[in-house]
Amino acid sequence: MNEVLNNIYTRRSIRKFTEQEVSKELIDEVVKAGTLAPSGKNLQTYRFFVMQKEASILALQDVVAKGMENPSYNFYGTKALIIVTCNKEDVNGVEDGSCALENMMLAAHALGLGSCWINQLKYCGDKPEVAAYLDKIGLPAGRRVVGMLALGYAADAGTAHPRQDGLVTYLD
Repeated sequence: MNEVLNNIYTRRSIRKFTEQEVSKELIDEVVKAGTLAPSGKNLQTYRFFVMQKEASILALQDVVAKGMENPSYNFYGTKALIIVTCNKEDVNGVEDGSCALENMMLAAHALGLGSCWINQLKYCGDKPEVAAYLDKIGLPAGRRVVGMLALGYAADAGTAHPRQDGLVTYLD
């Protein structure tokens, strides 16, 4: 089977990671794949913010849990977190960032890493206490969080969910 198609067909969202740290070199490869994502008018509106320190990831996790009003919320024990943003006024920013996230998930899988797209910061990022924390850690004002990517070595294979029927209609 074609290597690219095999990677697409076998990638799974991973929600449990091992304790093994991810090297900066592998993170750099994953982020590079994100920077090569397509973007509307080639404006490359996406920006990436990487967290590797456990204390930093756990602190953000706590802020998001409070923002979501869900004290048990967690980032699955991720060893690296990539926050993907765009400017709030970018017309194609969310779409561009979404393409970048998909590129990074496929790159992670190809490199033997697990990943999971996390949306919660997108939903609570404008709450005053969450926005203040994002400002404190260095995310520029005026940015929208498209999503976050949890990254690490998979503790399990993830789940292959069945695909729905009727998703495709040919219009000839």
